[in-house]
Amino acid sequence: MPSLSELNGHHEDLAARVVRYAERLGWRAVPVVYHEVQGGEALKLAGDDTGLYVRTLPDMVVTDGEEAVLLELKTHVTRGRHDATPELYPIVAATVLYRALGVRTLYVYEDPVAGISGAWWAHAVFLEVPVSRIFVGAQRQDWALHLARIRRWQSMGLVPANVEVAVVRTRGSGDPFVVVPEEYLRTLLPWHYVLEELMRREVAR
Repeated sequence: MPSLSELNGHHEDLAARVVRYAERLGWRAVPVVYHEVQGGEALKLAGDDTGLYVRTLPDMVVTDGEEAVLLELKTHVTRGRHDATPELYPIVAATVLYRALGVRTLYVYEDPVAGISGAWWAHAVFLEVPVSRIFVGAQRQDWALHLARIRRWQSMGLVPANVEVAVVRTRGSGDPFVVVPEEYLRTLLPWHYVLEELMRREVAR
């Protein structure tokens, strides 16, 4: 398992490269994450839905001054399996915002060990983006609350009822996450191609 410094280091490196690439295309990148503002660390203690939503906001928003897109950056640096394992809560939140308000969130993903680079829309998860399983960390005291949330989202059509949900002891925080298979990830275009196409298309509108 990679160290926290390895994970954070690659995430910060990816963020810096995304910012540089966006700026090269004439867009600006603005941080969204809560912990970069004074007092933001206090939100780590908030376990309600509002606190959880704020803690899982995307990393940044890119804009040309007229159009804007939220970006959530994810990295995977472990050896062995190379599935992506993004958290479920922000995927559901982004899907609700897209369906109700048209807010767009793009996942930018890198796995340098496997040589995988790609991007996908948050609202496309479970639809165009396949999910093989959902995991809830059994080490969490509130795992039953997370399971109840998932059942509620299933009843609302936000999470398919036919995707297996497993409660097991997991690494990390134990927050619910989905498994996007490596086989799908290897079909994706590199994220910088996706960003370039997206930004040039927005400018042409």
